[in-house]
Amino acid sequence: MDKRITLRHLESFRAIMLCKTVTNAANMLHVSQPVVTRLIADLEERIGIQLFDRRKGRLYPTPEAALLYEEVQRSLAGIERITSSAAEIRSLQRGSIQIAAAPALALTFLPQAIASFIESRPYARILLLMHSSRTVMDMVQEERCDIGFVILSLQLQSTYGRLLMSTKMVCVVPATHRLAHKTVIVPTDLRGERYISHPYLLDTRTKIDSVFAAYGVSRVLHIETQTSYAMLQLVEAGAGVAIVDPLTASCYEGNGLRFIEFEPSITTNFSLLMAPDRVPSMLLQPFIDHVQAEMLRRIPPELVNRED
Repeated sequence: MDKRITLRHLESFRAIMLCKTVTNAANMLHVSQPVVTRLIADLEERIGIQLFDRRKGRLYPTPEAALLYEEVQRSLAGIERITSSAAEIRSLQRGSIQIAAAPALALTFLPQAIASFIESRPYARILLLMHSSRTVMDMVQEERCDIGFVILSLQLQSTYGRLLMSTKMVCVVPATHRLAHKTVIVPTDLRGERYISHPYLLDTRTKIDSVFAAYGVSRVLHIETQTSYAMLQLVEAGAGVAIVDPLTASCYEGNGLRFIEFEPSITTNFSLLMAPDRVPSMLLQPFIDHVQAEMLRRIPPELVNRED
């Protein structure tokens, strides 16, 4: 005879312990009384223990039943937790995402986007790691993360990546700066200005330097930093002016800076990368949609590069 105990055995046993009668137990389980009676008799036979004393058509728990009931409660509670977790996963309330991102995204925009994303998903778990765009590419290829957010030029777009948004960079100056009233800044406006620059290792530096060289404009380059967020802090401290991506600019919450369109436009491309052979979690696509919607909400239409 099969000695395995099934979930139906345990549910019937618990129902009788809770409801005291077979009739009430059957109603609780939405089955007939004979079904409950048969399941209890079958359970007793399989475990070799009398669980109920049968007197005048009623079942009275034995001391052994009381002992077993504690363990059954723990087991069914575990099953109910599994069922609840499955429902939360199915409804996208529970899940995990491992993210690798370039500093321009990981320091400002993504933390805010993640915070708003998990407001309605209290059981979601998200890991955010910050690396250079090239390192993020390696992590995605080696499947060490679920998704990567990078800043890449269109020439470096890959088969496992796609462009999220192409944007136009903005000039940032202190609110009290002589250029703060302008609606558009051109290279000649910054002639002789103390300028906070990206280091040479970033493609952005090459783009910006090429524009100023084409206009024959010299700046005073005395501070370099790789993150736009650090640039904002330096400009706010009065160390100079800078050109930054509009996404980082949109995360600034103070009143001490002015963000002004810069012409000719210098493009910053925000892209996402996913390994083609990695099975994505159910939560991943809603997160991607949320990130893209947040980008559209934050960046003014005039700073979105529609030509790419």
